[in-house]
Amino acid sequence: MKSKQPSGPKRHRGYVLTPTGAKKLQNRISELEDKTGVKYNAAKISEKSQLMSISGLHPTTIRKILRGQGADESSLRLIFQVVNLELEDQDYTQPGIDNIVRINATQDWGEAVDVSVFYGRELELESLSEWILEENCRLVVLLGMGGIGKTALSVKLAQKVGDNFEFLIWRSLKNAPPLEELLRDLIQFFSQQQETAVNLPKTISGQISRLTDYLRSSRCLLVFDNIETLLKPGSPAGRYREGYEGYEELFRRVAETIHQSCLILTSREKPQYISSLEGESLPVRCWQLKGLPDVEGEKILNTKGLRGSEANIKQLAQLYQGNPLALKIVATSIQELFAGNIAEFLAEGVAVFNGIRSLLQQQFDRLATLEKQILYWLAINREPVSLAQLREDIVPRVSAGRIMESLEFIGWRSLIETLSTNAGQLFTLQPVVMEYLSDRLIEQVCAEVRTASDSGNFDSLNLLKHHALIKAESSESVLAAQINLILHPILEGLLTSFGNRENLIAFINNILAYLRSNLLTTPGYIAGNLLNLLIDLKVDLSGYDLSGLTIWQAYFPGVNLRRANLTGANLAKSVFSETFGDICGIALSHDGTQIATGHKDGEVRLWQVADGKLLSRKLVHTRTVWSLSFSSEGKMLASGSFDSTIRLWQDEAGNIAEGAKNLSPIRNTLSLIGHGDWVWGIAYSPDGKILASGSSDRTVKLWDIKTGNCLKTLPGHTDTVHTVAFSPDGKTLASGSADRTVRLWNITTIDCSKILTGHKNQISAVAFSPDGLYLASCDGQSIKIWEVQTGECHQTICKDLTFVWSIAFSPDGKTIAGGDDKVIKLWQIETGECCQILSGFTSQVWSVVVGAKHSRIDSVDEGQDNCANASPVQHGQIIAGSDKQTLKLWQIDENGVNALQTIQGYANSIWSVAVSSIPPNRPQGGIVASGGTDQTISLWDISTRRCLGTLSQHQKSIRTLAFSPIPPNPALQGGHGGILASGSEDKTICLWQLNKTGIADSISTPIQLLGHTGCVWSLAFSPDGKILASGSSDQTIRLWDISNRHCLRILSGHDSWVLSVAFSPDGKILASSSADQTIRLWQIDTGECIKTLFGNQGFIWSIAFSLDGKILASASEDGTVKLWNLETLSANPSPHQILEGHQSFVWSVAFIPIRSGGILASSSVDQTIRLWDVSKGRCIKVLEGHNSAVWSVAFTLDGKTLVSSSNDETIKFWDVETGVCLDTLRPERIYEGTNITGVTGLTPAQKLTLKALGAIEQ
Repeated sequence: MKSKQPSGPKRHRGYVLTPTGAKKLQNRISELEDKTGVKYNAAKISEKSQLMSISGLHPTTIRKILRGQGADESSLRLIFQVVNLELEDQDYTQPGIDNIVRINATQDWGEAVDVSVFYGRELELESLSEWILEENCRLVVLLGMGGIGKTALSVKLAQKVGDNFEFLIWRSLKNAPPLEELLRDLIQFFSQQQETAVNLPKTISGQISRLTDYLRSSRCLLVFDNIETLLKPGSPAGRYREGYEGYEELFRRVAETIHQSCLILTSREKPQYISSLEGESLPVRCWQLKGLPDVEGEKILNTKGLRGSEANIKQLAQLYQGNPLALKIVATSIQELFAGNIAEFLAEGVAVFNGIRSLLQQQFDRLATLEKQILYWLAINREPVSLAQLREDIVPRVSAGRIMESLEFIGWRSLIETLSTNAGQLFTLQPVVMEYLSDRLIEQVCAEVRTASDSGNFDSLNLLKHHALIKAESSESVLAAQINLILHPILEGLLTSFGNRENLIAFINNILAYLRSNLLTTPGYIAGNLLNLLIDLKVDLSGYDLSGLTIWQAYFPGVNLRRANLTGANLAKSVFSETFGDICGIALSHDGTQIATGHKDGEVRLWQVADGKLLSRKLVHTRTVWSLSFSSEGKMLASGSFDSTIRLWQDEAGNIAEGAKNLSPIRNTLSLIGHGDWVWGIAYSPDGKILASGSSDRTVKLWDIKTGNCLKTLPGHTDTVHTVAFSPDGKTLASGSADRTVRLWNITTIDCSKILTGHKNQISAVAFSPDGLYLASCDGQSIKIWEVQTGECHQTICKDLTFVWSIAFSPDGKTIAGGDDKVIKLWQIETGECCQILSGFTSQVWSVVVGAKHSRIDSVDEGQDNCANASPVQHGQIIAGSDKQTLKLWQIDENGVNALQTIQGYANSIWSVAVSSIPPNRPQGGIVASGGTDQTISLWDISTRRCLGTLSQHQKSIRTLAFSPIPPNPALQGGHGGILASGSEDKTICLWQLNKTGIADSISTPIQLLGHTGCVWSLAFSPDGKILASGSSDQTIRLWDISNRHCLRILSGHDSWVLSVAFSPDGKILASSSADQTIRLWQIDTGECIKTLFGNQGFIWSIAFSLDGKILASASEDGTVKLWNLETLSANPSPHQILEGHQSFVWSVAFIPIRSGGILASSSVDQTIRLWDVSKGRCIKVLEGHNSAVWSVAFTLDGKTLVSSSNDETIKFWDVETGVCLDTLRPERIYEGTNITGVTGLTPAQKLTLKALGAIEQ
């Protein structure tokens, strides 16, 4: 036994409290604290003593008295008076020499570690010393995960306070000594070896009583390290191992018995009984030890001689959350494996290895089953979650009480982090613990599957039953992490185990068949997990029998489920493709919880921001819904449409939507009719009483929301009014127009107070800053920030802009967001510099909104399955943006940018059709090719209208198709039937070789032509088939040599997207049209632009040469078809004829390919096709039947049939002579024939979506 004897007596003055007096005083203090709730520490007693005596008592004197040190009699009497006690003779005494000699008498440090090198913990040492010396705590527990520094802190603490105790003993319990052995050791130590095993009490209880006698009679400090070895692993935290229950009595007696000593415990988990004894004003306290601050963690790394930047060192310290042991382990590994280079280690991305893994495994192995399940779920969720979310995840269902109890137990084991936020209490894991648990989950799932494969016992797949490998409804960033960090590694492990892909697929199919024949009474995640693995393996799920299965958390967007059988399946928590027409407008509710989308087909949809769930949908307009606006209180939604009307909407309860509990369909309450043309922009006033609207009729109107009456029409603009916005105080209205001006209107006087000029193009959006001091406006090529008071331009943002249509201020007014081409950019208002870019779109971003992010505090009522919602709490901001088929939402807060949701629509808009020549070996006729947003080319037999096959290669929408001419001598094309060329938004061109019957081999891989840096909008073959021309959004035209697949020439000159290209019949001239509103004519031989044609308004979507090459037709955004006489261009560079009749953009034009014809076909966004007699300049037929925009038209070679493709997902064949629709074809939709009869877990809106994508319900 190591002990330290005193060198001599220590002088004491005055009187000390006897054990009776000390107990009497301590009991009284405890009574007062319990009664008043006020903590009676030295400072408080000193304060009260000042009221009873002129001099009072100094806190230092009070601390000495409470520690059992000497003081004068008047001080003892005064401290008793403060707590309403009378000092009696038996309460105090004058200490004799024996008492003095024994102070600081004996110390036994046992196996205490060397702490000569010690980092930080000043706050912990100061607070713990105060607990022990000033507040006389009898039991102090230091809790923390392995390696956090509990042992070192206990030694340092004992050194700091040890001189205030007569006895000090430090013991490690890592070998779990029997209690009898430890008690014998302690009693002998405190008795100065006077008591032996022979004269000790025979019972444990008696020995504990003897020990407490010593703790009363002497001031003793006891430290027990590693008491988790006494606790039972694999059971709820804090329960003792068999044979060690006596320790609970020991700790309880030490805690509850009045004495002047202190017992310090260190543990990875809290002993169960301690919780009922601890409290801020009680003599039992627990200290949860966290990691070292960054600066202290960095000191540890620096002492190991590591090399790295300050940022690298800080990142490493934060990675291990300041855990001293973990930092020492990793520092050693970095030194040995990476020559001390921190950056190289961080680049590897591996945080859990060797000793760190062992450290965490020791912790995990001690957990009970439910505790392990909770930790796995925290690792799967990968972000802080609430108790309600955990309860929703866990199967079989567990009461909230049990989960709370388990969370408390896990907290005792120091394995989770609890965050108290405005949104309530959330739970998560430290990064290293999360990585360890993810790795363990992956290993255990793979092991379970291997065991099931070997044994044939599929019921043993417990982890797959009880845990989802991914959560389909997670935010986008979390879902991506789950796929990359859990699903992919499990798949890789299983592929290794099964040897190849085919074996694994067969095994998974066997399990699914077993599940169908042995339907589980308890729902679980196994079927959803298996399907996600098949999806990750890119297995075609068409025709799969999944009837009766519980399919939770399956992620089906973009997955082919054609003719799959889902009869009776439980599909709760699974996600499917959405179907909707192009998104043209979006609006975010003021609390940030819901977002509305307006669509080209006239539909309005309402979505939940948190999980992207579709709440409701309704066809509300007959034309495109371009603008939406929520009222300030969120009870009404307004929609403005190209059908010239505005509609106001509520649900049956008077709200937009109540949420998932009780959804009511959106219902129309009021129609505002008065505009004479398209409605482009709408906005509610801040008080919700007025709605403003802007229209193509060049007016702004103000509407009374209650009556629906037009209060005032504001004239002044000379062109379309695209946008309107109210100032935050509601006193000013801004309007932006195609006339390139912004007008500010005084709402009180209804006068135009200012006209802001300076834009060079039509203005598409205006927005006020939250404080109302600034107004932003954009015109596609620039954003201007105006000072509202003066009308002066404060800032112009034009650097690196492509095309900005929509803008919005951040809630703090410091930044502005705008959709620029295929990204959303954020700019600093003061500097005009771009500070953030949000990507992920595949086409032009048309709409952007920014709003405050709110959440609701979840509270769980025991026995209730649902959460009660409290008031929303703001944290961060939401940015939402949309292109035609994608709605993306981000959250931006102090932690950076987090992708919340991507809602991807599936609407196979068929952008292009092309008709082939008749192949030599195909006497029955030619072929029609179609392509669209499903990235697939379909080939159709013109005669039978049967689908001959599909071709897949492109990664984004197919925008254009062109067949090469088939020469008289097939040998010129290698004896084949020509080439089909396809151009896509993925910036590539594919060349598909056709066989002798004119059909492409679907197995063969096409040749890709690479070079464009933007969407390929248009393709055209030269008449001899040797050259292919391509037009792109990169503003260039490329000419390709078909024989060697090389780019011959790049034609530059357009200032915007090149939308259409066409060869003249003699192949000498190439025409191109652009979004820059011009047509250019190019000499093929030289690449020279020989003529530029002006006169179109807006984008020129399509051009076509007449068969004789004398006339060029152009399709314009202004709703007209213009005819250009190429023979008279020199004298008259204007169109010689304008064909009017379409009610919207003209998208495509095509001349009939027979010399006697003279017919031109045009298609429009107005859903019609028109046939024109070119010689007379009149419309001879209007072909109606499509339900949405008609994107493309093409004649068959004999000129008898016209083929059209539409946004309504159909291809129609028309008889040119009669105008009758001969047939309607539709490429198979993604869920074509999927049987959803009797499914559960889907909302009515979700069922409607599945049916719209081809599903059937019998």
